[in-house]
Amino acid sequence: MRPTSRVRAPPRELVVAGPDGARRAFANVHARTPRDITPRPTGTMTTTSSAERVVAKGFDTDQHALGDSTSGHETAGVRTAARALPAALAMLVAGAGCAGLWPTVISTSSEKGGPLFEASSPFGESGRIDGALCSLLSLGPDAALAVRSPEGTADAVSVEEACREEPPGVVGRRGRTARLVQVTTAYGPVAGYLYTVRPATGLVVAFSGLGMPAAGWINEHFAEAGARRGQVTFAPVRDEAARQIAFDPLREAKRAVDAAGQIAAACRIGAPSSLGFVGISLGGLEALLAGREAGQRGLPAHAAALDPLLDVGLAATSLDAAHHSLAGDPIRAFFRRILVGRYQEPPSVSFRDVMRRTGSHPEDLSDMKRDAPTAWLCQADRASFALFLSDGDPALGDAQRAFAVACGIPVRHAHAPGHAPLACRLELFEEMLEAVR
Repeated sequence: MRPTSRVRAPPRELVVAGPDGARRAFANVHARTPRDITPRPTGTMTTTSSAERVVAKGFDTDQHALGDSTSGHETAGVRTAARALPAALAMLVAGAGCAGLWPTVISTSSEKGGPLFEASSPFGESGRIDGALCSLLSLGPDAALAVRSPEGTADAVSVEEACREEPPGVVGRRGRTARLVQVTTAYGPVAGYLYTVRPATGLVVAFSGLGMPAAGWINEHFAEAGARRGQVTFAPVRDEAARQIAFDPLREAKRAVDAAGQIAAACRIGAPSSLGFVGISLGGLEALLAGREAGQRGLPAHAAALDPLLDVGLAATSLDAAHHSLAGDPIRAFFRRILVGRYQEPPSVSFRDVMRRTGSHPEDLSDMKRDAPTAWLCQADRASFALFLSDGDPALGDAQRAFAVACGIPVRHAHAPGHAPLACRLELFEEMLEAVR
């Protein structure tokens, strides 16, 4: 009969954690193959891999349970490993409770107007993700458009033509359709989307945030809510043609005020008690400047801004921040994606660099030392302006808001976290429109 030989598997290193938490390596521990089985006196068949036999024997470390070793050194090493297994298993069991370290995401509140997302996290403010979720959710279906090249306006028609068209009714309808129009102003042509309604008793100009399409879901919601009030809505398209990109918010505001006058005449809007301006983020700055411009022209006007750009330097510092947080990183990364994808800026560009371009060209109207709200809002007619601030702004930061509180400007709480968190509290649309009536 041919003699048989027993073939060992190649040696391998066993690494375990001891009771003191230290990791120890044991070399030359031979692994058994799945075919290596040993009969037991009871007639049962069990595999003889070292770990399985240790567990089966209740961590019995005798030679029979552990399998034969080639040296006492190996046996001692495996015995030490066996004694460490209870500690390792205890760590695994404890690790199953690590799910509690993850921040809560969905709120369990059933209250009307309650939060959509929860803020609790064992990591404190840096672990809050509700602000990031509300910020990104508020981009909605327009998120992909925000990182693409700006929309064209070649198909715009005159305001007069748009006002002659019969608008859809209001009762029993959801959503509004807009007509792209072009208006010639003293500060250059301006295109925008016109949401008409009949009879019209008021006009609201809605400024969009950085990279957001003028006819996106946010301004459509403003238009729908405004139509129920008899208000026509005009959403101007920001001039984003410059490369390198540069913004001129005062020019945008002056164009909007001029366009509003022409729209009111063409659409035969009844004498409104006030011209309204609403906006978010960068559009919030433009809305505030439009309210100031209208007041300087003697026009009755009100402006409401949600998480507006108030202090260019502090906002840029927040957007360029190097520190990390679950709340801030996603929205700051998306803002940077807008710069790269929409405006073809290099990935290395900073927001401070971009904002420094404002007022750097001879034709620019804006001077942020003069036109930033920190320079004039505290001295303005406070009844004409309303600031809506979220419960923590992970994009533009909270530091830029401090001046408003210090000088006593009435601040209305958005009661939702994140940057311009309209999607997490839809009541903000109605509240902002109510503020500009």
